[in-house]
Amino acid sequence: MKQNFILDAGKSLETEHLINSKKEKDVMIKHFLLTEKDEKTFQNRKGDYFTISFTKDILYENKLVLEKIFKKTFRAFLHKYHKGGTILFIGLGNSSVLADSFGVKVVNKLIATNQYNDFLTMPKVALFCPETTNKTGISSLRLIEMVVKDLKPDVLVLIDSFVTTSAAHLNNSLEINDCGIIFADQLRSNKIINSKTFHIPVLSIGFPALLKFHKSYLASVSLNQDLDLISDIVSKSINQIIMS
Repeated sequence: MKQNFILDAGKSLETEHLINSKKEKDVMIKHFLLTEKDEKTFQNRKGDYFTISFTKDILYENKLVLEKIFKKTFRAFLHKYHKGGTILFIGLGNSSVLADSFGVKVVNKLIATNQYNDFLTMPKVALFCPETTNKTGISSLRLIEMVVKDLKPDVLVLIDSFVTTSAAHLNNSLEINDCGIIFADQLRSNKIINSKTFHIPVLSIGFPALLKFHKSYLASVSLNQDLDLISDIVSKSINQIIMS
């Protein structure tokens, strides 16, 4: 159950669907737009995709630059869809499996505000980590459906580990999109969570933490430390957006 990273789509994606690209202090930001007719070609759904690619030096020695860029990119995207209601952040994955723990790590560091009624100017944020069916015995999708039905959020943000087929993207990229995510249980067929699922905007934040190699999945030896750093950057940025 892992979403494919958009940059793996190949050269035709770069030449035909790249809307904008810029480099800021060794961090590359790209904006892609796919239409419905592109879905079969690229195995990705129509919509806007932003990718942020960085070096190990940036991640370990100048993470404030990466934090600033992610915050700027995600703030603009979130404000496009958030109309004042509750924002529900979902940390997908398995907290017991390192390569599958990005979503849980980020959400565990976010600040919930949905329980407060006195701060009218502060966006209401709710947090939920459904874990996996193997851990709970309950379909993760079913759990999310119940939470969405109860909270009736304005926008849903899914955070998860992604898979890449290129070692060049492993642990050094982030993807933000408005296309939702391919959600799957081991005992069920794949299902997409997108704006049609709950009839609200669905955004996704992905970090390619697994490399698909033939029929195997590989992780970097530096994944533990990389995950700690990137989850700090993403969570801190989101908290600052909410509180500002």
